[in-house]
Amino acid sequence: MKIKKKHEMKITLTIMVMIMTFIVTFVSIIFNYGLVDGFFIKWMKAWMLAFIVALPVVFIVMPLIKKTINNFVEE
Repeated sequence: MKIKKKHEMKITLTIMVMIMTFIVTFVSIIFNYGLVDGFFIKWMKAWMLAFIVALPVVFIVMPLIKKTINNFVEE
């Protein structure tokens, strides 16, 4: 199945946010709690919350970053 070019950035950002929040929450839970009983549940709760917060943030912030960077890039 192929995706349309207009959806490429949305899908790329969504996958990136999923991977980043997955890794960051894992490290955070390990660092703060260690491998305790209920680790997986704590991790998944933290990951879902992080993903729900991060996804809209990245869709708002990314266009602003691109616009700013484009001011400094030569054609």
